[in-house]
Parts: sequence; C-alpha cells; structure tokens
Amino acid sequence: MRYSFLLFFFSLIHISLSAQAPQGISYQAIAFDSSGDPVIESTVGVKVSILDNSVTGTTVYSETHSPTTNTQGLFNLNIGEGAATTGSFSNIDWGTNDKFLKIEIDPSGGSNYSITGSNQLMSVPYALFSENTNVDNLPQSAPRTSSNEDGSMLVIYTDSYAYGFTRSSQNIPDWYSQQLSGTPIGAMATDSSIVVYTDSYAYGFTRSSQNIPDWYSQQLSGTPQDIVASGNTIVVYTDSYAYGFSRSGQNIPDWYSQQLSGTPQGNTINGRDVVVVYTDSYAYGFTRSSQNIPDWYSQQLSGTPLGGSASGDMIVIYTSAYAFGFTRSSQNIPDWYLQQLSGTPQGISPE
Repeated sequence: MRYSFLLFFFSLIHISLSAQAPQGISYQAIAFDSSGDPVIESTVGVKVSILDNSVTGTTVYSETHSPTTNTQGLFNLNIGEGAATTGSFSNIDWGTNDKFLKIEIDPSGGSNYSITGSNQLMSVPYALFSENTNVDNLPQSAPRTSSNEDGSMLVIYTDSYAYGFTRSSQNIPDWYSQQLSGTPIGAMATDSSIVVYTDSYAYGFTRSSQNIPDWYSQQLSGTPQDIVASGNTIVVYTDSYAYGFSRSGQNIPDWYSQQLSGTPQGNTINGRDVVVVYTDSYAYGFTRSSQNIPDWYSQQLSGTPLGGSASGDMIVIYTSAYAFGFTRSSQNIPDWYLQQLSGTPQGISPE
C-alpha cells in the first residue's frame, strides 16, 4: 500500500534570547495512507534532513525518529534530538544560505522511507541564529510564528513588532500590528487567543466582546520564567508575579495579576480551564469563579513541594507532608482542599 504524508504544523520551540538558544525545532505532522485515512496509534519511521540553499541542495544534517501517532494520526518530535545520521545539528550554519526541510517516512516504523517533499524553513534563523547575533539588530525578515488551535488566527512576530492575522467582525481578513517593548521571549496559543511575551511585557491577541480582533498589553514585574495555556486561559509568570489572560464574565478579554510569595519552582500544571503556579511556599490557582469571572486562588503550602498532576479540572500539588487539591465545589466555587499525608510520598498518578 502506498502512503502519503501531510505536514500539519511546525514552529520554533520556546526559547529565551538571554540564554544560549536550544538546539531543536518542535515539529508536528499527520501521517495518512493512500486512501486518505490517518495512520493511527502506530509507530512510524521518520527521517528528517536539513538541506542547504535549495530543495535539491546538500544535506548538512539528517536524523531519524520513531514516534508513535495518536488517534488522529498526529505525531510530535523535536528536530535536533533524533539519532543523527549526517552532520551535527549544533554545527548548522543558519546564517549562510536558505535552509530547507525534507521529511521521509516509513509508516511501518522501519527505514524504508518514502520521500514526501521539502519545504523552506522560514522562521528558523531568528531563534537558532540569534545566539550569535545582536538581538537589537535582528532583521525584520526573520520572524517567528504562533497559531491558535482552531486555525482562526495567527501571529508572526519580530524583534520589535507582533502582527496578528485573522478576520474582522465583518469576516474580512486583515492584519493587526502591535509594537513590542523589550526583548521577545516566546508565545503560546489557545483556541481563542495568542500571547506573545517579552522580558518586560505580555501581549494578548484575541477578539473583543464586540468580536473585533485586538491586542491587550500587560507590563510584567520581575523576570519572566515561563508561559502555559489551558482551555481559553494563558498564564505568564515571572519570579514575583503571575499574569492570567482570559475573558471576564462579560466576555471582555483582560489580564489578571497575582503577586507570588516565595520562589517559583519552575513548574506549572494545567487542567481543563485551570492553571496552577506554585512556589516553595504557596500555590496559586487561576480559573473562573461561580460568576464566570477569572480570578486567582492562593494556598499556603506545608512542607517542601515535590510535584503535582492534573486530571480534567482537578489539580493536585503535594509536598513532603500534605496534598493540596484545587477544583470546584458542588456549588461550582473554586477552592483548595487540604489532606495531611502519613508516611513518605512516593509519587502521584496520573503523572
């Protein structure tokens, strides 16, 4: 049976321009068979090659992967983290010539690859070339992108501007620009909004309560640590504050800030429309109240935080002595629920 392969999405992984650029590109794709059906829940063999200058150019790097597809035929991999067969990913000269991505696949999971096409990498040089470049002088022609899950909006951003592409309230496609303050760090998307953040500001792109696309800015206090999304909510947190981007009970997009007590542990946990950020002494849940108003809910922790997990709209953080559950009551009121542990914690399920 002859198989085909359809590119679904690829983008640069989340990076910090103030540190060494990570050597990897996050890649997602869907494998289809000759009948147009996805190859589901199967291990597929994938060979990735970076070509220099053209679709028929010299292979400067190649690697192999054996990812497993999900129930939709989707698989994920990080280019740069596979088994190298040609060259070294860290030695690719992104600043010289255009680079092209070639994907080959064996749907049976082996190495009998079928060539499925090549595409020019348009956004790679900005992130991977930036470690050897003055960030203040990055070219406008080397942007990064982020798209939301339902495909109704996309943001492309440079070192100084973000541009949102979507439809107006009159269903007319258009661009919406936003000047950025500070050095861009990364972006995150949900099915209703996209957030781009720098070392000093976060910018949310979504539709107003009048269905008009617009940008919403939030100045950040402290050094940004990470970004996480859940449902229609995106949270950016620093070493001293957490900021949630969501809609009010009146369907108005807005930012909601929460000062943090203690040192963030570098972990966030997200469930269904709920995000928890925790430090060495407190946990903070961000979700909607019973009046459908986004808000933060704090819980002092007893003991040293060890980790946590999410299931649906429930999140549990546990320490060396206690477990703390964050969810909604029977009256749909978000709250924390405390449980003292007897003995030494062994882990949490699901991980």
